[in-house]
Amino acid sequence: MAMVIESEIWQPPPWLYTFLVICCGGAIYGRFHVIHKRSRTVPQNLEPSSNSFMYLPLPFLSFQRSFLCIYFLASEALQAVYGESLYQQYGIGREDMALLFAFGYFVSLLVGTFLGIASDFLGRKKACIVFCILHLIGCLARLFNKYHSLLMGTSSISLASSLFSCTFETWMTTEHDKLGFRQDWLSDTFWTMSFGAAASSLGSAALANTLVNWKGPHGMALPSAAAAVVAFVCAILITKGWGENTATSKIKTRKIVSSLAYLMADKRILLLAWVQTCFDFAVTAFWFLWTPTIVADGREVHISMIYPCLMGSIMIGSVAASWLLCGPYFCRPELYLTAVFVTASFSLAIPAYDYQEIGLLVALFCLFNVCVGIISPSLARLRSIYVPNDLRASMMSLSRVPANAVIVFVLIKGGYYHNLDNSTVFTFCVIGLLTGAGCLHLLKRWSCVANGNLDIRCNRIFSLMSKLKGHQYGHWNLRLSIQMKEGVYFSSKDSRGIMVVELQSVNWKSSLVKM
Repeated sequence: MAMVIESEIWQPPPWLYTFLVICCGGAIYGRFHVIHKRSRTVPQNLEPSSNSFMYLPLPFLSFQRSFLCIYFLASEALQAVYGESLYQQYGIGREDMALLFAFGYFVSLLVGTFLGIASDFLGRKKACIVFCILHLIGCLARLFNKYHSLLMGTSSISLASSLFSCTFETWMTTEHDKLGFRQDWLSDTFWTMSFGAAASSLGSAALANTLVNWKGPHGMALPSAAAAVVAFVCAILITKGWGENTATSKIKTRKIVSSLAYLMADKRILLLAWVQTCFDFAVTAFWFLWTPTIVADGREVHISMIYPCLMGSIMIGSVAASWLLCGPYFCRPELYLTAVFVTASFSLAIPAYDYQEIGLLVALFCLFNVCVGIISPSLARLRSIYVPNDLRASMMSLSRVPANAVIVFVLIKGGYYHNLDNSTVFTFCVIGLLTGAGCLHLLKRWSCVANGNLDIRCNRIFSLMSKLKGHQYGHWNLRLSIQMKEGVYFSSKDSRGIMVVELQSVNWKSSLVKM
């Protein structure tokens, strides 16, 4: 393939930033406008599911905002913005950097997995505080130009990342249940977490650039110092504002091995865990490879101008997920996630063939991050359906084990020995995402099979629906949608109105919604 090397510095066109902002703002405004418009057509004596997202109660909003405030602070990426530049300033070569990162992921593989499992039994609040302490230690250790100090800093940050990926979400979902809030309101928190984390990363990049520009080349360590301050503030806020929650006594009295065996015995949880593994590996590999892929063959590119496009793409994907998870177009995650995984694999398939046109690469990388923004909250919603809160952190920690193992292999073979091309790693990502799509397809088929008890309940509800026909509700399209707490769904259509019925174990409630 003929290779054309750009002679001038490439950067995204200015209109792209305006387009991303308009897409995010327009999608958020459009969602609330459509939900509000629909809510006005619903009888006042009924409790529609779409109204549940238009008029969220103040206690839930207070809980959500207090959690998200700390979560967004914890998701900052100040220490990562100039991490590689800081190592280069310390005189560390790319091969040694690869070994540092590989050691960090190896420590996370061995120790981080057990920290996540232990959080389910010792307390999620304690685990979140441990995350802040590890993050604080890692950031402070990077301030010293000593190899053993950098090794300790990389290991601490890797362990902190492992805890962050499971403990915050698990604490929130468990506390959500303890406070008695509706299960479907979790979706509103999940998409906001994904959206806000991307916005936090953008703010971290802006603050890091400001600090470095303030001190010049000698200010490369300032972002790490600022991240240490943020971690300290997070630890104080968690200590003062959060309550502790652990596994229930029924689970806590079992041995950890028995609890893990419970997870392994459910084929739906195993499928979901493998989907999470494939997704985690693809995202981690992407953030290691996107810069080397774009600047290949010595091309000059404004990397700092592309990063906001990638974060903005994640935000757009998160808003798109809110339309599907929280209305106005309610949809089971299994129904659309298969297509999203296939789209994500397509966006990395062209870089896997070593395609080198910068504009198309940036467009494909933005498409991949749109998919990431959709997948993250959707998988979190699926975990709420299939995985018990008592073992949620354990499942998430175990799902990271294969991903971390492959990342260590890639960093050593590709980063240190240079025996693995970037295109080959992208091929691994494509294969993983396609297998994840296959697992989601199986999960969708299994979840759509109704058991005998559900059939009996459906017959009873159909009898109720027949009594409602022809009365004061007019000529509506009637659809029955049933969601079991353990993740079994059933739907049926008729010609007069729409009824949404949510079953929680043996208890259920119904509402009429005009489409």
